[in-house]
Amino acid sequence: MFFHRWWLALVATLLTPWPGPHADAYVPVGWVLFRAGSESPDMGFSIIAGVLLCVAYGIWLAMLSGIGWLLQRRRQRAAAGPSRPG
Repeated sequence: MFFHRWWLALVATLLTPWPGPHADAYVPVGWVLFRAGSESPDMGFSIIAGVLLCVAYGIWLAMLSGIGWLLQRRRQRAAAGPSRPG
């Protein structure tokens, strides 16, 4: 089965903990945005949430791309066979 990194990054972004006064409980970003959407938040919250989503998505996408690159490199080395010293 093949998964696109950008879908995984999107899901991981929505499951990322919201950085706020919720030190005693795990509150995912997706839940905070869902709740805020029904309460019509002010402009400041929307800007902060948008920036947080972009930064978190970029970090997750970079991490998943790095892992994919490392796995691809490992597969290429394994396909090339063991290297023998000169």
